[in-house]
Amino acid sequence: MEYNFKYLNRKKTDSIKWKIAQNLCDSEDCFDFSIADSDYETAPEIKKAMIERITHGAFGYISIGDDYKKILIDFYNKHYGLNISENQIIPIPRVMNGISVILDLFLEKKDSVIIQTPVYPAFRHVIEANGLLCITNELIELEDTYEMNYLDLEDKFKNRIKTLIICNPHNPVGRVWRYKELEKLINLAKKYDVLIISDEIHADIIMPGYEFVSLANFFSEYQNIIILNAPSKTFNLAGLQLANLLTPKEYLLKKITFEYERLHLSTPNLMALVAMEAAYKQGRKWLLAQREHVYGNYLLLKSKLEDFKLKVFKLEGTYLVWIKIEFDNIDSTILYELLMKSRVIVSDGKKFESNGSFIRFNLACSREQLQVGLNIIIDCLKKIKTTEK
Repeated sequence: MEYNFKYLNRKKTDSIKWKIAQNLCDSEDCFDFSIADSDYETAPEIKKAMIERITHGAFGYISIGDDYKKILIDFYNKHYGLNISENQIIPIPRVMNGISVILDLFLEKKDSVIIQTPVYPAFRHVIEANGLLCITNELIELEDTYEMNYLDLEDKFKNRIKTLIICNPHNPVGRVWRYKELEKLINLAKKYDVLIISDEIHADIIMPGYEFVSLANFFSEYQNIIILNAPSKTFNLAGLQLANLLTPKEYLLKKITFEYERLHLSTPNLMALVAMEAAYKQGRKWLLAQREHVYGNYLLLKSKLEDFKLKVFKLEGTYLVWIKIEFDNIDSTILYELLMKSRVIVSDGKKFESNGSFIRFNLACSREQLQVGLNIIIDCLKKIKTTEK
């Protein structure tokens, strides 16, 4: 089957991204490249499975099917080359819900949690909402990519900070952490007995030449790891509310399982289960086609913007590209506002605690939508260039 990633009008569908965009622009005639979901249809195999289930007509109480965990195990084996076990898996509603539950269960008020900035702003929010202190371990900026600052990280571990949240692949800088990089991280965590919480929601959006390495690769040598993953980014299913938590440590599993049972959140919704099964059993060809489409969008954006004072960082994974602004008198907020006046919405890098002036751009859209958006952006950049002369 040939897959087409055509523009899908999501206005007036309660899409939070498009509601915000229309409010910011005070117009329905706008172009949004901000919030990380996609503006084309999900895999047709998923739509078909959901339609068939809806046609059945009954939507009463459910239990998780016997093969739910087997489907996830098979997906991890085929996609990541990993052998996880059923007793390591807990279904949860959302990745961020999972992180919040973990922080609430295992940390005391005023404990500290490390994040690696620039990073997804919800990490700081969930840490502080749980009455904890957020400590930054800033990534090291190189020419067109980033690397971890292990020296600074070890200093923080030495100061008895016992929890680290990592983003793998990393949002917004687009890194896919290599095995050796993660191995070095694990060795540090092992030395200081640090709990690593790994957000792996972008694990399947990997660009050509790169390979995703899950922290599950290290379960046999270090157990103080919790992984959160979901089909939501890959297949645009965030509205269905289903994710998975994985850990090899029995103590963590028991406490987290009990907490979800206590909260009556241990059973996902019916349509989420249907969508996940179709995605993980039938969605591989669509997923591979989507990767090619996103990479094509990245190459187009890079080619269009390279003549201006914008540095497009290397994209290894995710569909989110990190762009540095190198105009003398224009920072990310000014550019964000200029683009907003022209009806284009991007993400201001300051939200991610960037050291410098950046924007984040979502490539999960049709080629046509991207081209129109880029044309408007280029017109804005030409005006800025003229003003600088």
